[in-house]
Amino acid sequence: MKKKIIMLLLCVAVGAFAAGCSDKDTKDASNSGSSSNSASTSSSEDNSAVDETIPITDEEVPVSECITLGEYKGITLDKKIRQVTDEDVEDSISNALMAAVTDPEAAVENGDTVDIAYEGKIDGVAFDGGSTDSDTLVVGAGGYIDGFEEGLVGMKQDETKDLNLKFPDDYKSTDLAGKDVVFTVTINAIMRPQELTEEWVQENTDYSSIDEYRQAQRDQMEASNELAAENNLDSEALQAVLDNADIKMIPQTYITLGENMYDQIYTSYASLYGVTLEEFIEQYLGQETYDSDKGNYARQVAELALVINAVSEQEGWTSEDEDYVTRFNNRVENSGLSEDEYVEQNGQENIDLSINQDRVIDLVLNNATINDVTVDASGNPV
Repeated sequence: MKKKIIMLLLCVAVGAFAAGCSDKDTKDASNSGSSSNSASTSSSEDNSAVDETIPITDEEVPVSECITLGEYKGITLDKKIRQVTDEDVEDSISNALMAAVTDPEAAVENGDTVDIAYEGKIDGVAFDGGSTDSDTLVVGAGGYIDGFEEGLVGMKQDETKDLNLKFPDDYKSTDLAGKDVVFTVTINAIMRPQELTEEWVQENTDYSSIDEYRQAQRDQMEASNELAAENNLDSEALQAVLDNADIKMIPQTYITLGENMYDQIYTSYASLYGVTLEEFIEQYLGQETYDSDKGNYARQVAELALVINAVSEQEGWTSEDEDYVTRFNNRVENSGLSEDEYVEQNGQENIDLSINQDRVIDLVLNNATINDVTVDASGNPV
């Protein structure tokens, strides 16, 4: 069973958390992540199912024996452009209208956006990841443990309150799962949308009327969705090549590549929180979840790398090609490093693979028939 390419996986291998990984337009290295607080119920990324029936071999096997390529030139792809609805426009305007409530007697209601500070304690002891000076959430939107958001309703600005709660039994951090917890919460600010008036538009935007401002918001969102659709075509191109290929076996070296990349991603996340990878896993994910997701991710990377190397061989690409040299030089220049430093930091094999990923994408797109398709928020044609 083929699986959906969640991201341009190989970006991570070449400086995705430093100077960027591609000579293409900016792309996210990863959509995965974790909550910065322990009250949230957000979990780690949801990797798509992988085909674990494809055997893994420890032997050094030529790429040609591991995979048989299908069609990758002259294919048809859909550029899926997200429709901008009236609701989308109004939501965008509501966000722009959001302002702090100045009435000292105003109390938090469902639907309010609030900025809060809190400290979590178990058996009277504060725990790592359970405190913050500022966290913004929409009350009633969900995503926090049961009772947390409900406990904010009725509180006023600068009010402090203890919430006696319990972590779910299946909470992502096994150290916290099922335990009673007290969150001492303070409301820093309550925010609600202001009224949209001609005066507000004229004072806060470059437009002279509500209708002009509303149309400008729609135009900006449509342009953004068009750009997102263009960027998503990269993944669609890789997915098509992968779907049309027959993978017979995966060398262990390819699996190891994916595992190392996954560790790199989460080591970078952990550094943002000032903790080690091991501490990050313990606090936010749990070792079992981390290992399972890492295994899935590694297989995705392995299959994608096999496809890229197979196309590279079939097309006769080398690192001496003018196109390769140009892309490589662009990356070195964008990194701000010397050539030797760039190679030492990222590894020549990873650089080659990432550059060839971009070459495969461009090859597929330049030879494809691309149809514009308008879709709804769920990706269904409209």
